Amino acid sequence: MFLDDDPATLWEHQFQYNGKWTNWEPCVIRNKFGPSCPVCDAYDDSYPSYVGLHTVINMTPWFTKKAQQEVNFNREIFAAKLGGDKKPGVLKKLKKLKEKHGRLRGLIFDVERPGEKTESCGSEFDLVESIDPSEIRAYSMKELEAYVSRLNENAPKDKETTVEKVWERNPWESYDFEEVIKPRSIDELRGMFSKRGSNKDSDSSDTGSGAAERERDDDDIPY
Repeated sequence: MFLDDDPATLWEHQFQYNGKWTNWEPCVIRNKFGPSCPVCDAYDDSYPSYVGLHTVINMTPWFTKKAQQEVNFNREIFAAKLGGDKKPGVLKKLKKLKEKHGRLRGLIFDVERPGEKTESCGSEFDLVESIDPSEIRAYSMKELEAYVSRLNENAPKDKETTVEKVWERNPWESYDFEEVIKPRSIDELRGMFSKRGSNKDSDSSDTGSGAAERERDDDDIPY
């Protein structure tokens, strides 16, 4: 379920650091935070992408390995790229979906990623249900009551939870992205790269966006 109509947008780097691609950082130059960007300086081909961030509730349950306890209704960030004229990104598709339905807030989609060459957030959207924005709170209480009932069914008395506790951890409300996205300082970024030397020396092959698509592990991508 989408919880906001319009995304928070920024220019963002994704880069390999210490062998992992799970590193994102706003571009200092493109976002006009300052005159130089340590990520741009460290990676010759690390071009930032224009990204839109939406708040969503993930309604697909998964189960812990040991206890097989259901985990569901996490509030998450849905990050989609704008793309270009030749290869439009998912952010453009979300804009079209908003124009088609008049809004995104309250819409529930099945989202599928049809292949590894598509954006990791998913690029195919099938509308499942439309909840009036004014009814999201009531809808969430109904869903969470059933969820909490399932959680408490086999839980010891001292491990039981409540709807209020679940809501407190994952409220069905839009993120304040100015609070969520906290860029590192210029000095922090420079320190990261000075400690490991030149990226061209430490990463044995190309580090550009093409390499990212070929080498990154999907398990490292959290959205």
